[in-house]
Amino acid sequence: MKVNSQVFRAYDIRGIVQKELSDELIEKLGQAMGTMLIRKKHNALNVCRDGRLSGPHISNLFIKGVLSTGCNVYDLGLGPTPLLYFSTFSTQIKNGVMITGSHNPKNYNGFKIVVDRKPLSGKSITEIRDLIESENFLSGKGVEEKKSLLKTYKNEVKNKINLKKNLKIVLDCGNGAGGSLAPDLFKDLDIELIELFSEVDGSFPNHHPDPGNPKNLKDLIDAVIKNKADLGIALDGDGDRLGVVDNLGNIIFPDQYMALIADEILKENFGRKIIFDVKCSTKLKESIETSGGIPIMARTGHSFIKKEIIKHDAVLGGEMSGHIFFNDDWYGFDDGIYSALRLIEIIADFEESSSDIFNNFPQLVNTPELTLATTDKKKFEIIERLKNEFEFNGYEKVLIDGIRLENQVSWGLARASNTTPSLVFRFEGETEDALLKIVEVFQKALFSIDDKLEIKLN
Repeated sequence: MKVNSQVFRAYDIRGIVQKELSDELIEKLGQAMGTMLIRKKHNALNVCRDGRLSGPHISNLFIKGVLSTGCNVYDLGLGPTPLLYFSTFSTQIKNGVMITGSHNPKNYNGFKIVVDRKPLSGKSITEIRDLIESENFLSGKGVEEKKSLLKTYKNEVKNKINLKKNLKIVLDCGNGAGGSLAPDLFKDLDIELIELFSEVDGSFPNHHPDPGNPKNLKDLIDAVIKNKADLGIALDGDGDRLGVVDNLGNIIFPDQYMALIADEILKENFGRKIIFDVKCSTKLKESIETSGGIPIMARTGHSFIKKEIIKHDAVLGGEMSGHIFFNDDWYGFDDGIYSALRLIEIIADFEESSSDIFNNFPQLVNTPELTLATTDKKKFEIIERLKNEFEFNGYEKVLIDGIRLENQVSWGLARASNTTPSLVFRFEGETEDALLKIVEVFQKALFSIDDKLEIKLN
């Protein structure tokens, strides 16, 4: 079978349902997974799906393919991605597949894969594609069993979270899979909860479930202000990413709330390492050092962050998209629900409001993630040209992931998105003038490549 290689991305498999993810491809992906696991001396995997409308159909086809190889399946049903990750630690089955389109448009779906508690990415994803093309599958008759871990997950989280005072929290699940367990869990912890869009609905009728885009936080901001809440929490479509709004309705970017989390976690873990991605502020690095930690910058992507956490035995990891990884009293996977509760637990220890707490950490002039649509082929070509054809005098080049330019007063990043046909940018400066100057440096280079490549700040 010849497959579309663009569906097989840096750390997952994702595409438009029926157009790029055909029924045949989905079933053969199940056959490839079952074959690969058996050849690795495993005999079972857990399968979970988010709330996308295509989820039940895709899950049935995928499971059918897995079972046909003789590999067994534990079907966890509907749930957020953290539940799938949790299953690989809380059961004897260390392998899992999450069927999710994450934050992509509603006509997308895909697969996040865990083998032996580690995410597959890069070469391993390519091996699955090659196996599908060769159709060198095993044949057998696996057994399927339905299993629910919602109660187990909630009980374990409740045993680990201790809130010193009750807070009023607005929770926006964005009609994503987090709504299947997060509201009940928050209420069980005696949080005064105001719910937004908890009903799981894969048509996403209210707003797209991507807290990384500020426009998707408008309902949350309005509700926080209207209800005089202590904090606002937003989850993405599959519940593994966290968006935060303070009591005044200000968006708190992940590198800002990571600075607070790092400061608290390092009090009991002095000298430990903390991983963050190339899109994060230089102030996060400085804050980690001030708090007694060792900061390590890594490539963007949840799989890459997890690998760095394992490699360095880091106590915490995070990236600007809102994937946060606790590895002190949790399992080192990205979990928007658990991370939200840990943040709430920290804020409950303070007398000040959440806005006052976040104001204690350095604030710079910055942009959210900015995207520029292109093609999957061109995005890599453009980044390579930026890396190799321009001097960028006066700036230090960081080439961990794309190209990041840094000097004493600003930094900027251009990289190819791992999940969409687009370029991703982020900029930060000590002042607005410094910010605009670093944007101009990148813009001039892009215009020299193609005069249609325009960075739009608004």
